[in-house]
Amino acid sequence: MSWSAVKGASYYQVFIKDKWDENKLIFSSKILNKPEVELPEDLLEYGGYYSWRVHARDVNEDIKLGDFNQGSLSAWQDFTIAD
Repeated sequence: MSWSAVKGASYYQVFIKDKWDENKLIFSSKILNKPEVELPEDLLEYGGYYSWRVHARDVNEDIKLGDFNQGSLSAWQDFTIAD
């Protein structure tokens, strides 16, 4: 998965929920240094209904603690995996 770079962000973190399993969080990436993530091969299933969001981080140059606020989180985006 990939997305447009966020101005000022040096790092990102991705979260994915399973919409058919009560919005259960099924994936949380490590800290990423580019706007893309490789997902585990068996994470998503055909016919599945998911939601994902990106946390843009390190705008204030603190990779561990920086930018934990709602303004640095994208909105949840729903998607499906078609056959």
